[in-house]
Amino acid sequence: MQRQILIYAFLVLLIFKGNVLYAEETNGRVVSYGDYERFVKVVKMIQDKYVDEVDIKDIFHNAYKGMLSGLDSYSQFFGEEELADLKVETEGEFEGLGIEVVVKKGMLKVISPIVDSPAMRGGILAGDIILKIDGKPADDMAFREIIKSLRGKPGSYVTLTVLHMGESEPVDITIKRAKVQVVSVRGVRIVDEENKVGYMAITNFQDHTIEDLRTAIADLKNLDVKSIVLDLRFNPGGLLNVAIEVSDQFLKKGIIVSTKGRDESQDITYKAHRSGALTKYPMVVLVNNGSASASEIVAGAIKDNKRGVLVGTKTFGKGSVQSLIPIEDGKVALKITTARYYTPSGISIHEKGIVPDSIIELTTEELKELHKNLAMINSAVAQEKANGTHSEELDDTEFIDKQLENAINILIGKESITQVGE
Repeated sequence: MQRQILIYAFLVLLIFKGNVLYAEETNGRVVSYGDYERFVKVVKMIQDKYVDEVDIKDIFHNAYKGMLSGLDSYSQFFGEEELADLKVETEGEFEGLGIEVVVKKGMLKVISPIVDSPAMRGGILAGDIILKIDGKPADDMAFREIIKSLRGKPGSYVTLTVLHMGESEPVDITIKRAKVQVVSVRGVRIVDEENKVGYMAITNFQDHTIEDLRTAIADLKNLDVKSIVLDLRFNPGGLLNVAIEVSDQFLKKGIIVSTKGRDESQDITYKAHRSGALTKYPMVVLVNNGSASASEIVAGAIKDNKRGVLVGTKTFGKGSVQSLIPIEDGKVALKITTARYYTPSGISIHEKGIVPDSIIELTTEELKELHKNLAMINSAVAQEKANGTHSEELDDTEFIDKQLENAINILIGKESITQVGE
């Protein structure tokens, strides 16, 4: 109780500053001390009147979360536990479903399931709306509660009630949680032997992505490829600096991306450095509505610099940059939107997405089959590389990936959209 009184006394002193001023201007903004006084009263009322006793630390943490969530869908307050979770995510290994979600307009929306994750194998699609988690309405849950509900011990189950895009009736999907090991670059192989068309998929942009990409580049060169399909479908994004490094591997010159914020320190233009390992190969980039954030930076850089052709469907449309700002000696932090990014042509794709050069739509059933096919191929390619022998699974699939077929046809000249390569 004594600690609480001291906190209140400190806040009241801060507010009234000797009872001289009610408001003052700070950095061009008017600060109303009456609002701070109201905040203190609310805190005290919660402690005095709420049916259960509430720790004041929890009250403040909930207040911080509310302040950040009221800004946009991507700004968050991270307590110690959430910060630990965030570190795990950037390292690429965690336990749960393997799904990237965001709350938009009050709805819990799937940005993308991670390739070959429990969520993708279970039938979760990019663009799905999650209505319930184990029967509890998602719109009644705080975002961190949602994340905790989706994660869990490997072997445990969770049931999601989802509405697929273009459908009117929701479905229940029960998924078994597992340890999700995110492999940044997958499926490196030849997809057209006669014309030596190479393929690789980048599934996220995390700490180890550049290392994985360098290995993939060496593999492609050993296969003597003449052109490349870069698959960014179902890539929900990740780290800005990694997206820039990845883009630099394909570009000899030109702007990769620029960022602009209210603080001038956020106004930065990133350019290619002429050192890319894959600048001489004609290329096509596959994208869809699960391609977001960092993957849109790469796709935008390739398209606007006329380095290659985009095939698939319109991307997600996350064109904002979040900065992680530590406070309290790094024990907690704010992830706050500090800038928006712009493609080389100066366009902000936020909430709009990038429209590909060649639009190839897939039905819901085709998307489900694509999920299964990607998982099978990734497993077969990994097994082939480990054993050093050809996997028959790569020859047995009957599924035709229409978007990949279109990309190959463009590269070998059967279809003409725009000039690719140099």
